[in-house]
Amino acid sequence: MLQYMAKSVRISKIPVSELMKKDFHRTYRLQVVVFFSFLALFSLIVAGIVIYGYRSNSEIMLKSSDELLYQISETIIRQTSNHLDPARKTGHLLRRMIERGDSFINSPDLIETISLEALDLYPQFSAVYMGDEGGNFVMARRLDDDTYSTRIVSRTSEPAGVIEIDRGHDWQIVATRTSSILNYDPRERPWYVLAKAEGRAVWSREYRLFTDQVPGITCAHPVYEADGTFAGAVGIDFRLGELAEFLKSLKIGDSGIAFIADSEGNVLAYPEKSGIEFDNVRSPRSPMKQSVKTGWIKSALEKFIAEKQLRFTYEHHGASYIASFRPFPDSFGRDWTLGIIVPEEDFIGPIARIHETTLLFSFWLMIIGGFLTSTLARELTDPIKSLTHEVERIQKLDFSGEISIKSPITEIHAMSEAMNSMKKALGAFKKYVPSEIVQGLVNRHDEARLEAHAEEITLMFTDISNFSSITERVTPSILMEQLSQYFDSIAAIIHKYDGTIDKYIGDSVMAFWGVSLANSKQAQHACRAAIDIITAIHELNEKWRQQGREIFATRIGINTGVSLVGNFGSSDRFNYTAIGDSVNIASRLEGLNKLYETEIIVSETTANAAGADFIFRPLDLVVVKGRQGSVKVYQLLGMAVSPDAERWQKISRMSVEALESYLNRDWRTSYEQFQALLEILGEDPAAEMYMSRCRELHTNPPGADWDGVFRVQSK
Repeated sequence: MLQYMAKSVRISKIPVSELMKKDFHRTYRLQVVVFFSFLALFSLIVAGIVIYGYRSNSEIMLKSSDELLYQISETIIRQTSNHLDPARKTGHLLRRMIERGDSFINSPDLIETISLEALDLYPQFSAVYMGDEGGNFVMARRLDDDTYSTRIVSRTSEPAGVIEIDRGHDWQIVATRTSSILNYDPRERPWYVLAKAEGRAVWSREYRLFTDQVPGITCAHPVYEADGTFAGAVGIDFRLGELAEFLKSLKIGDSGIAFIADSEGNVLAYPEKSGIEFDNVRSPRSPMKQSVKTGWIKSALEKFIAEKQLRFTYEHHGASYIASFRPFPDSFGRDWTLGIIVPEEDFIGPIARIHETTLLFSFWLMIIGGFLTSTLARELTDPIKSLTHEVERIQKLDFSGEISIKSPITEIHAMSEAMNSMKKALGAFKKYVPSEIVQGLVNRHDEARLEAHAEEITLMFTDISNFSSITERVTPSILMEQLSQYFDSIAAIIHKYDGTIDKYIGDSVMAFWGVSLANSKQAQHACRAAIDIITAIHELNEKWRQQGREIFATRIGINTGVSLVGNFGSSDRFNYTAIGDSVNIASRLEGLNKLYETEIIVSETTANAAGADFIFRPLDLVVVKGRQGSVKVYQLLGMAVSPDAERWQKISRMSVEALESYLNRDWRTSYEQFQALLEILGEDPAAEMYMSRCRELHTNPPGADWDGVFRVQSK
């Protein structure tokens, strides 16, 4: 509006009163315009409220769905891991026993007994067996009625043949059968071939178990002679049907389902048994050997395999679905992935129905509002004449007096108040510098007096490392010249990104964004400015280094938060600035660079506000000097479009994982993760500091009240 008024002062040559006299007979037309304007505004407000409410509630529900899906994923992965992990331990024990001399030739009965013991101890085992290079085989398996059956296949002893023994619940022999037909050779089975090829404990792909003829997987362990020669393999079977039953029991929304697949898209466990087709194969399958008949599940799986997104929404036959995929941890030993698919309607359907009712109700409100607007429009003419007279006074730069217009119309009253505020602000022009701050005050209708208001802004503090020692080594004239070039570079960049320099404090600069101009991207602008400042100072330092001069290593701290912004000082001299906890945090963050030997440190609020355009590395959870509450701090690595973005993203991810392990008191894992990070970076004081902390905490574990917060004692 100020710009409009300025143009009016320069351009308009016809008094506004004359224009009003010419158009007075058109008052009816103005009422019509106001009527439809108000009606349109009311419609937009109602539509905005409804749309905003729908989107906000939908986002809340979808975020809640993310948490629900995460918790379900945790439960399924944990239970699956607990279900399958005993196979490794049992197989390892049986392998070690065989390698120490209890081979098939020496004691098949002992191997049979230990296999039965394992079945009795772990109900999830379907069968435990061992085969050797001679084609001999010993197997104990659990039957559907919880009885047992054992089979001994002997090829190298006399006489060769097969012995099958049926046993009761207490292992007592119920029946024994012998045969000379050798129709089973363990050396041809996938689990045996895989163990021999891999040379370590390994999980097979899913296949049809030879004996039970049901889908299953095998944990296979190779067995070696004392001289390192491959001797055979131990196998433990699991039926995938048990995992399918567990997945079927889960309640995920109204109609969501969960399934387990490998990285190639092979479905291992699925709640609808009829939905999967298994081929009776003896060797590892090619991708998608199994097919999922349910179309919306198949679409999600294909999208996940193609794009590797862990969470996404997609359309299938006109319906929207939420898909969540989560890989099993590396320690599990298989490249399995848990998939959860839920129709979006399950979460936001009720909200959509509520908002349909809201729209209908709002429609009737709009009709009523139309009648009220028609009445209010008739009250506009006289107040507008009075406002026109006040505009003419402002055109003459007459800011005296106060506008007092009586009108039942809220908009007229608001316009009167706005003009009063504008007159006060225009009268304060000469009291404010820089100019952008004055413009901001006019826009906010502030008066030049000692007062302040709370506002969210982004603050930046810069400082020169070891400046005091530099001043001792440099003559005043050269120091002044360098400081001038240094501040010129910083100021130009801050102004480039719409920032305002509050003050120069010795070798430091205080700047902020979001006060003088409405700036929804204030955090992004501050971060861009910080990156450009570091780049510019590096170039300036290189020039000074070639000239044999001292270099100015710059440290920057950035924080976004609510500060008290306004005029501070005495009645006859004051300064427009920002004070408060957020300012203190920004100043302290700049000082933290010295501790971590970094260049740019930002707070969590700034990192969140800046968004995905930047790459941040979490550094620590600290309590800076002068505060009680903790602040999570980040190192600003650079832009997401930088040529080094991929490397920085990796560093960021590794830092997140290492810090999470540290805060979870997993000192050993955290130490190893920071050590891996240090190997990538070559030199990283922050990682070295955490490794030192982990060693100390591992040796002297803290009490239960330890919260992982580092309390900084110095500025």
